[in-house]
Amino acid sequence: MKDYKFIAGAVCPSCGDTDSIILKNDDSIIKCISCNYFEKKDKKGTESIKIIND
Repeated sequence: MKDYKFIAGAVCPSCGDTDSIILKNDDSIIKCISCNYFEKKDKKGTESIKIIND
């Protein structure tokens, strides 16, 4: 996990867990540690990850 960082407030689009999303340091891969959701980002980015604001 040393090549990844947690994204605070991110909600997994697959399982709905909050604070379980990790992002690769080069921003190319998104994973959920709860359900093993995986998404490789393209040059446009991603719209599937929702961030919760308090």
